[in-house]
Amino acid sequence: MALTIHDFFNPDNIVTRLDEKLYDNADIYIETARAFARSTYQPVFIVDFYRQNFLYTSGNLRHLCGINAEQLHINDNNLYFDHVPPDEETMLKEIIEKAFELLNTFPVEERTEWILSYYFHLQYSIRKRLVFHKITPLSLSPDGKVWLALCTFSMSSRKEAGYPSMRKYKQQEYFHYSLKKHVWYFREGLTLTEMEHDILLLSSQGYTMKEIAATLYKSEDTIKSYKRQLFPKLGVKNITEAVFAAINSDLLH
Repeated sequence: MALTIHDFFNPDNIVTRLDEKLYDNADIYIETARAFARSTYQPVFIVDFYRQNFLYTSGNLRHLCGINAEQLHINDNNLYFDHVPPDEETMLKEIIEKAFELLNTFPVEERTEWILSYYFHLQYSIRKRLVFHKITPLSLSPDGKVWLALCTFSMSSRKEAGYPSMRKYKQQEYFHYSLKKHVWYFREGLTLTEMEHDILLLSSQGYTMKEIAATLYKSEDTIKSYKRQLFPKLGVKNITEAVFAAINSDLLH
């Protein structure tokens, strides 16, 4: 059976009590999300854990799902669920369920600082596109549960689905969830040296090897050496994947 939006919700994340008057101020979240969607290629939507639907979805999500202008009647509330490959549906359900179980163990005042991320495919026609998905709480209910959450998509730096993690903003350590053992593990985060950071940042700006070497006052061989060390460190095979991996792991702040 295909996923529906209702599969996104479970007893650990549903908000059961909320003053409806709070929705009087919900437009500020929607307008902020719209502004973000206009300024980036990344699709964005807001999940409402009280009404159990999407408070907002950006139009550019349709492009990742292969939907054209003639299909604008398609219901956004179930848009990306309709395009999840059947063999990844159970994985997504488990990730969401276990992430909120973990989030609810954190102090209430820290919950909006945590970000869930993972990789999964969007399938359309016979094609699949691997995307990187992030979910971060926007607002909590009075009893400390997530009321609204902001979700974004970006292109993947990996080749396979999965790799769920929970990271606290500006904190290198993170929780990794094992889909094989069904448990969260606390891990030390990656740190970049100043030179590694600069090389990745300049690469993300389109600088060539020669330009990076000149900017950093290093030889091209030295830059090549740093790149060779970076690839296994980030678990990638080339500089394009390295840049995406660093951005997705918030290493280029």
